[in-house]
This record gives sequence, C-alpha cells and structure tokens, in this order.
Amino acid sequence: MNMQWYVFALVDTPPNGRLGRGLKGPVRARPIAGAFAIVERRADVPPAELGSLRAHQAVVSRLATAAPAILPVRFGTLMEEDALEEALNERDEEIAEAFALVRHRAQFTWRRDQPSASRLPKTPTASGSPGGGAAYLQQAAKAANTPPPPVFSLLRDRLHVFVVRERFQPATNGMPDTLYQLIEKTAIDRYRAMADALTLRTAGVTVSGPWAPFAFAPELL
Repeated sequence: MNMQWYVFALVDTPPNGRLGRGLKGPVRARPIAGAFAIVERRADVPPAELGSLRAHQAVVSRLATAAPAILPVRFGTLMEEDALEEALNERDEEIAEAFALVRHRAQFTWRRDQPSASRLPKTPTASGSPGGGAAYLQQAAKAANTPPPPVFSLLRDRLHVFVVRERFQPATNGMPDTLYQLIEKTAIDRYRAMADALTLRTAGVTVSGPWAPFAFAPELL
C-alpha cells in the first residue's frame, strides 16, 4: 500500500529535538515553500473518532508551545509528497503573511451556552427544488455577514485591548455562535483573568483556551 504524508500543521521553525509521535508513528518536519510541514507517514486517513481527534490535537498543541508560528491543518489531511509540494509551491508570500499574523499568538474561543437555531437552511437535495441551491447560497452569504450578538459585543468592548484579530462564526446546525480572538502569548494570563471574571458576570457564555490559532490559519491544503 502506498504510504503518504498525514499533515498536522505548518510551522515557521522546526522545534528543537525529537518531534515525538503522531497518531501511530514518528512525526517529522519537511521543509517546503518557506515553511516546515509537520507530517507522519501513513497509508490511510484516520477514522474521525475521539481517540484520533485527541491525538491530532495533542500533536498540534505540542507544536504550538514549541514553534513561534503555527498554522494548524484540518484533521484528516493525507497527501502524496508531490501533491503536498504542488499545493504549497509559489505560495510563500501567503504563508509568510499567515505566519506573521499568528507568530507568538494564541487563540481563545467564546461560545454561547445554548446553540442558536441555525441561520442556514438545510442543504438542498437538488438545486432546482423550491428554496434550493440558490436560496441556500444567498442565506449562507447573509450568515457570513451577520454581526455578533449583543453578548459578544459586550465581551469585545471589555477585551479589545488584548485582541489582535477576531473572527465571528454564526451558529450552524449543532454549533452555537462562536467568537474567536487572537492575542499575544505574553498577555494570556491577564486576558484569562479578565475573561474568567466576565464569564462570572455574563450569563450564557463560556470561554476556552489558549489554543493553537485554528480559526486564523488559511486553508492551504
């Protein structure tokens, strides 16, 4: 069976020493397009189950503490070496800009406790059906421009001094409204103290982090 590369992340500088294990085998750093792809040799895509998801997350979290800048790659990315190089070649400038945004920074994630009703219709079975594909795309575009709910606006007002960049994700089926904030790693303790105080005074929201900057990494692969 042909072996391929399972990709965890791109980093700007490979961590010193051994990179440890991935899902099953050793993790390696492959130089490519002005970056280093953190990969593991693998024959197939891992099952999307809790154990694999946790193992993937553990590798990314470990890298995030060791590398100045990290761009996490979505779970399940398995590629031939030639395809990996082709996907990233001539994208040095885009990768460099992405690294510049996340370098020495971490992500915190805010969610409303109760998921809102989805702002999107169910995916149509046929684009020609009533309220089908065109309507879905129109409502999807509208959801993408939806402003955060008032409870998130309050959080933004209180925490803006720490925030380098943020991204709001409106609720979808099974997922609540989510606000992602990118902050300097040097501000983590102060941010967390204020965030914890805000959760005590603000009903209906939770915060988690610090995480690797999943929400601020472009989809390169």
